[in-house]
Amino acid sequence: MSKITNVRLPNAATGGYDPGQFNQLVRSLEQVILQLNNTYTPVTSQDTAAAATWMGMGGGAGGGFAGGLRGFQLSNGMLQPHAMLLSNVDQANASITGENLLTYDTVALSNGIRVVDNSKIYVPCSGQYLVTFTLQVSNRSNTVAEFEVWAKDTGVNYPSSNTRFDVQARKSAGVYAHVVPAITGIFTVTDPSVNYLQIAWWSGNIDVYLEHYDAGVSPTRPAIPSVILTINFVSAG
Repeated sequence: MSKITNVRLPNAATGGYDPGQFNQLVRSLEQVILQLNNTYTPVTSQDTAAAATWMGMGGGAGGGFAGGLRGFQLSNGMLQPHAMLLSNVDQANASITGENLLTYDTVALSNGIRVVDNSKIYVPCSGQYLVTFTLQVSNRSNTVAEFEVWAKDTGVNYPSSNTRFDVQARKSAGVYAHVVPAITGIFTVTDPSVNYLQIAWWSGNIDVYLEHYDAGVSPTRPAIPSVILTINFVSAG
């Protein structure tokens, strides 16, 4: 409780010393001390607890916010925006003088994150997002090929986000050379209705592809997507 329930204290004696009134006063003080030791909660502490309940810091299956982070609170933890995007087709190098954009034809899983025009990734709320992607880059030519990949924020190149790889020449006409770049970065969103993420790539060799492969046999093994991208909300600030 937030307040002490006062007990009735005895009136002062009208005459001389009265042991009964003194004993009654002692009993009353004992009740007050008992409340202080066991049931009293300061108003400021109660306010803090109420705010924590409102913001969902206590968690629970009822939902709410957890730890000040945005997202619906389930009994097993925070349900944050996330997605895993795939491409199960080959992506060709359209020009040795222009950029190509990663495209996605499969949404393996998603919560709140969507893809527009096959390449633009929109998130549901502002904050910082951890982005990780791997590419199955192949070189079908018999010369070494340069390959670069970088991020774009709402159509504008993200500063200092480029990475270069050199892909070796093919082994033979039917056996291509491969490299698998794995890139991680942070994408900061200030306005989720406007900002979107794209990944661009370039090669000076027209025979460079983002290659996909169907499932294999002997032994049975999974298909190989040409692109795998994951994006996860990590911070509201």
